[in-house]
Amino acid sequence: MLHKILDHNKKFVEERRNRGEDKPISAHAHADVMVFTCMDTRLVDLLEPAMGFKRGDIKILKNAGNMIRTGCNDVIRSIMIGTVVMGLKEVFIVGHKDCGMAKQTPEAIKEKLLARGIAKEAVEAIDIAEWAGLIGDEVENVKDVVNKIRTSPYIPKDVILHGLIMDPNTGEIEVIIDGSQS
Repeated sequence: MLHKILDHNKKFVEERRNRGEDKPISAHAHADVMVFTCMDTRLVDLLEPAMGFKRGDIKILKNAGNMIRTGCNDVIRSIMIGTVVMGLKEVFIVGHKDCGMAKQTPEAIKEKLLARGIAKEAVEAIDIAEWAGLIGDEVENVKDVVNKIRTSPYIPKDVILHGLIMDPNTGEIEVIIDGSQS
């Protein structure tokens, strides 16, 4: 796969260069917005356009299930960097319908870990549901994430937090929490 990617990349870079699209752009989000969403592939080339954003407009943060696990501060750290260091003013937490992290079970993940050669002792030493970040309900997960960000001592209180749910097929967005109403 690596060589296929590299071959494609050579053609891609040359085409961009020929169209004059290889000019530097700012690394700062033009819209002062960060989006925290799921890594689901159905959201690629759907989420940003559905929200009216294009390349360079926003900072985007993704993980499996767009969730914040207990004791895992990487998402909060990234949001802090975006809001404190970069000055972003709004954060959109965007869950989506039909999320794979709501379909998984601890038992199925345990079986897959063991089948891939992960040591039984390592698997049994963790709460798989918490460690993997399984979610019970996409809407409740969005509410929980907004609350964890809102109550974090590292996120400024003037940051506007929104909670949304997207349909991964149509791109339709539903508002769960309108942070501008707070």
